[in-house]
Amino acid sequence: MMRRAVGAVAVGVAAAALVLSAAAPASAHSTLISSTPAEGETLTELPAEYSVTMNETLLGGAGDAAFALRVRDADGRYYGDGCLTIVDATVSTPAAIGPAGDYVLEWQVVSADGHPIGGEVPFTWTGAATAEGAAQPATCGGEVPETTAPDAGEGHHDESASEVPVADVLWIVGAVLAVATAVTIALIATRRRR
Repeated sequence: MMRRAVGAVAVGVAAAALVLSAAAPASAHSTLISSTPAEGETLTELPAEYSVTMNETLLGGAGDAAFALRVRDADGRYYGDGCLTIVDATVSTPAAIGPAGDYVLEWQVVSADGHPIGGEVPFTWTGAATAEGAAQPATCGGEVPETTAPDAGEGHHDESASEVPVADVLWIVGAVLAVATAVTIALIATRRRR
């Protein structure tokens, strides 16, 4: 009887390990290895371009709409033309900025495995403004967004930086369901044998 219970638990553990190992590639993504500006850097001179470089070649065929690289100030105003250059593991955009203050470089890329990932790089600017900010990020080749500031009560919330890809959620839910099913089957099988 004890042998059957141990066997059922072993089957359940093996099924869980199989499911979880199948889900593992879904969580393997590119990681940020460098950026211009660097995190926490104080810029006294504006670089020619802002950029982020990942640890592996990006999925360039995903289309420019899947990528983002933009600068936002503490008031939620955006700077830049929205045009991106994607070369191997690096995404860049021409640099533009407002008056001295705290800024965030927001980025989103598509990993070689097809998953979008993103983040923010905070930095400080001490020089003069080179551009007028806009309430919305610019689209490359599109109309320049209005330059009015967002409502004070709205607070900024960038969903693209904190989004969890649906594919990852589906993998996790599927893995949990598969493990639960395997354990349930193992328990039913051991009870029937008694």
